[in-house]
Amino acid sequence: MAQKWKWGILFSGDNLTLDETVDYARQAEDAGADSLWTTELGRDAFVPLAAMAAECKTVRLGTGVATYARPPAMTEISAMSMAELTGGRFILGLGTAPPMWNENWHQLSVDKPARRMREYVEAIRLMWTASPTNPIDYEGDYIKVSDYRRIMAPPYPPLPIYLAAVQPAMLQLCGAIGDGLIANLLNTPHYFTDIVHPNIKKGLAKAGRQLGDIELCSLKVCSVDKDRERARRRARPPIAFYSNLPYFDQVLDPAGFEKEKMAIRAAMAENDVQKMLDLVTEDMIDALVLAGTPDEVRKKLESFEGLFETLILYCPMPWLEPEESKANHAAMIETFAA
Repeated sequence: MAQKWKWGILFSGDNLTLDETVDYARQAEDAGADSLWTTELGRDAFVPLAAMAAECKTVRLGTGVATYARPPAMTEISAMSMAELTGGRFILGLGTAPPMWNENWHQLSVDKPARRMREYVEAIRLMWTASPTNPIDYEGDYIKVSDYRRIMAPPYPPLPIYLAAVQPAMLQLCGAIGDGLIANLLNTPHYFTDIVHPNIKKGLAKAGRQLGDIELCSLKVCSVDKDRERARRRARPPIAFYSNLPYFDQVLDPAGFEKEKMAIRAAMAENDVQKMLDLVTEDMIDALVLAGTPDEVRKKLESFEGLFETLILYCPMPWLEPEESKANHAAMIETFAA
């Protein structure tokens, strides 16, 4: 029997207006979505999710992800506010973001991102125990918090924290301390069997935990259209864009796309977007994303059965026209509707 997927949508701060985003979120909930997510690209991760929470009353709502460039105290306060707003349906998804974004945009240089993320999570969880009369201190190599007091008691118990992970160290950390994994949006079945599962299990074993203690989620670029070629064309931009991030070497190189990856990066260095798109091969589309007609997209998922529990759909971005983005969101919801 084919796996019955729990599914959701990640809204990326793309070229939808916030009103349109909330409308598609409502449609997804009505169609049977299990979860809705927002990330920090065009918008922050929390405000759009709060707007969705006002309209969507049953789905889980998560940041997918908020980045650790944000001060941990601000993340803790925002997370507890979202837990209260959603009646406890909130998931705090955290990620590092690419190193060059942190360095160029936030003046944040980190030589051991997994270590910093461990401290970031530990500090946030400790902050949840603070009160006006019970201040907390946290002393790490990267994160330091002194005399932190919550002015009000936490409105909810400790929240689930999911970690975005691609490389072995972060996957092991997720297994050790995370309530869930958010696998990033370019991936293959072999990546799950050869890299994700072994490293998640190593982390679980070190912490004395079991596989049932963690929810495995995966982002998947989903370009779906009744016109097969149009769907495949829309899939090129995210492959071209994300192939430039070095941590996707864990996915691209074993899949045989090292040469293509390096050519795309050279075109990126020249700011030649069209050349980047032209360098994305048909084999890359086949291997890395869900692209095609609704039937083809559902069929493609069969190769991932048993590898993760929750599917998080991602509309192909960037460089998509607004009308194409709207059409793709509508098509994703229709394709996976209960």
